[in-house]
Amino acid sequence: MRLINYYPAYKLPAFNTRCAWIIVVFIFATTHLFAQHAPPSPFSAFKFLSDIPADKRVDSATEIYKSKYRRLNEAVLMAVLDSVQQLAQKLDDEPLEASVYLMRADYYSVNKGYNHQSIAYHQKAIDYTAAHYMPVENAVCLHKKGLYYFTFNHNIEACRYFLQGMDKFRQIGFSRIPNISTYILEQAKFYYSLKDYATAEPLLKSALQYPINNIRTKINVVNTIGLIHREFGRFPQAMDYFNKALKIARANKDSAWIGIMTGNIGSVYFMQGQYVKAIPYLVADYKASLKYAQFSNAAQTLLRLSNISVNSNRVKDAAAQLDSVEILIHKSPGEDVLALWVDVYKQREKLCQLTGQYRDAVNYAVKYETLKDSLSKRNSIAAIERVKLTWEAEKYRGQIDHLHTQADVEAFKRNAMVCIFFLLLIIVLLLFNRYRLNARREQEMLLLRKKRVDEKLKNAAEALQEYTENIKQNNAQIEKYKAEIAAFKTRSTTDKAGAEHLEKLMQAHIMTDESWSEFKKLFTKVHAGFFTRLRNDYPYLTDTDMRLLSLVKLGLNNREMANMLGITIEGIKKSKQRLRKKMQLPFDTDIEQTVAQL
Repeated sequence: MRLINYYPAYKLPAFNTRCAWIIVVFIFATTHLFAQHAPPSPFSAFKFLSDIPADKRVDSATEIYKSKYRRLNEAVLMAVLDSVQQLAQKLDDEPLEASVYLMRADYYSVNKGYNHQSIAYHQKAIDYTAAHYMPVENAVCLHKKGLYYFTFNHNIEACRYFLQGMDKFRQIGFSRIPNISTYILEQAKFYYSLKDYATAEPLLKSALQYPINNIRTKINVVNTIGLIHREFGRFPQAMDYFNKALKIARANKDSAWIGIMTGNIGSVYFMQGQYVKAIPYLVADYKASLKYAQFSNAAQTLLRLSNISVNSNRVKDAAAQLDSVEILIHKSPGEDVLALWVDVYKQREKLCQLTGQYRDAVNYAVKYETLKDSLSKRNSIAAIERVKLTWEAEKYRGQIDHLHTQADVEAFKRNAMVCIFFLLLIIVLLLFNRYRLNARREQEMLLLRKKRVDEKLKNAAEALQEYTENIKQNNAQIEKYKAEIAAFKTRSTTDKAGAEHLEKLMQAHIMTDESWSEFKKLFTKVHAGFFTRLRNDYPYLTDTDMRLLSLVKLGLNNREMANMLGITIEGIKKSKQRLRKKMQLPFDTDIEQTVAQL
């Protein structure tokens, strides 16, 4: 039996074949056209980062990521961020590369809530900025990790990283950190949410010292400071801040904040028991809250008005107001309304007592006590949480103080070493200066001594020169006496007395032992060491030899020396010959040359 063929085979006619080719060509052309107009690569939105200034890349990249890529498929988004990271490495842009880690952490936070991947990427950002010596970015990354923990109510961990971030901010200096007011306000919000008003208040006041671009944020900051003062019962200060916030809101025509500030001012009057002043402010706040669908705030304000009605025995008004409050509370899903219900049941109890509905009053009293206990337990848990946070903060501050103490000790040691070095340097400089002064003084003394010696030498030279001139004059006189004596001898043999007189005069001009001593002193001053050198080099010389050599040193000729010594010229020549032998001078060496070199 043959099976039924539901797919019979058949041949295409020639016409159908041509149609098939036309279809193939159409599909190819269409595919090519769609390829030309294909959607751009997901990374293309980031390519322009290389064309903008480096200080604007992080903000631009973050804005693009949040507006277009935050909800992308995980694999696609991570591939895109890989490309951004490669671009950052190519541009050598470390802040941009660090921001990629934060984008990855944000992606998992937005799409997965509290998760370990976000924590890991936050830590990578912290480690990267620390390793690359980026103090501002490192402080911001520590702060953002604290903000992540705060978002998911892990307050102990949030506190730890907020403290580290704030410590870094302070070390760097608030004025040197872009958008510092934002970081301060985020930390203030954390502490305010935990009712740690003592920590939140100075942070809020600190934030006001730096630019806050968003006016509504500034109004909120001023208002929150007022709320803290109100919480502590500091009503004048609270009123001052509420009025400041109201002034800013009116200047910017922000009707929503005008309504809120009006209500807060009314709340201060209400807490002080000034109901007449409070009512118009509370009514205005209630109307504004309804207008902007702020139902929980409207319920809180209406509760204050109903409280005034109860205390004024306006029973019907109070009942109607409480009914409206319950409706408003039901319109506020997801908000913390437990405290509102406690107030509602408390006022219901009082209202029933005023109207004689004691059974209902008991029921409301039971509900009031039950919810009050729940609120107390929650507040106790919050108080315990605050204690833990306080302990964590003190522990961290203790660690920081310890590190600062160590740093101070190290700084003290370093400064001490520097001071010691400078003291030693100063001592060395003083010693050197003293040595230089002494050297200069000694040099001046030497110059003074030299000057004195030079003056003495000059005087001695002048005296010797004068003495030599006298010798020459004496020689001339001796020559004259010799000529006169010779004339007497040739003229007459009888005038012996005249000849003897001339002989005595001539002897008076010849060098005696006394004149030799005086001459020797002058000569020694001018030619120091001359006689000592002669004694050392030629020990066999006599005083007569010394006397002759000193006259040779003065450059006197044979005649002048003969007249000085009272001998003939031939006697001088013979004495020189005898001295040559004694001094063992070479044949070709003059005695005058030898003496001149001494």
